[in-house]
Amino acid sequence: MQTIRERWEDAELVLVGLGEEFQYDWGALLEDGRYHEIAQEIGEDERYIWIVPFLQKMILRRGYEERWNNAYQTLGMLLKNKNYFVVSVSMDDYLYGAGLDEKRLVTPCGGFRKMQCDQNCAGKLYDMPEESYEAVLQYYRGERPLSELEEPRCENCGGKLRFNQLGVQRYAEEGYLEQWNVYTKWLQGTVNKKLFILELGAGMSYPGIIRFPFEKMVYYNRKAFLCRVHPQLYQLGEEIGDRGQGIAEAPVDFLEKDLLIRGICDKM
Repeated sequence: MQTIRERWEDAELVLVGLGEEFQYDWGALLEDGRYHEIAQEIGEDERYIWIVPFLQKMILRRGYEERWNNAYQTLGMLLKNKNYFVVSVSMDDYLYGAGLDEKRLVTPCGGFRKMQCDQNCAGKLYDMPEESYEAVLQYYRGERPLSELEEPRCENCGGKLRFNQLGVQRYAEEGYLEQWNVYTKWLQGTVNKKLFILELGAGMSYPGIIRFPFEKMVYYNRKAFLCRVHPQLYQLGEEIGDRGQGIAEAPVDFLEKDLLIRGICDKM
């Protein structure tokens, strides 16, 4: 732990990867009695499946849970005086409410910030129609019948609008590519620099975005150091040697409670 702290304090640049373990637990939906009622009413009717992500966004808008607040506040404190970049595969958009510089963030799997035509007919992104969100909210409250809900449509082709997230039939990469180019340019400046890589909860769902590239950076940059935090997949490759440390812990707990992190923050 002392080595990790020293590496952090000595780092010229910091790269953070937020993996799929660092994402809001959608199991919270299943604890909502009204959600169960809606699921039964919708059943197998594909006309109303589009409502579910609106319900997810509604839950996210209600506010952070305390542990998420603590985790993101700590992350913000850690990065406050660092030259950093954050890559996240999380799609809950909490990262954008953490007070970090959005020019230093990239979320290649998308989220709830924009919508797209599910056919990506024009490579265009749209703001979420607030009237659609409000209609679903009224339905959730029992103030509006299901039959009155109208699925939002693409203004260009009349197709279905979906949140710009990986998993859409034709995912619009336009939602993140500009920031991805900023990220790759930032990476060019890490060559032969003291780079600290903090990997939080990155499993094997999207290894080509975080795990594999991060290991490769450490392998080629002898001044780099990787701290990998994951409850199960915390192991590091032998080729990294003493330039890395795996920690078997849930990433949110690591940021919220870990004495190592608290020690670094106390020095700020």
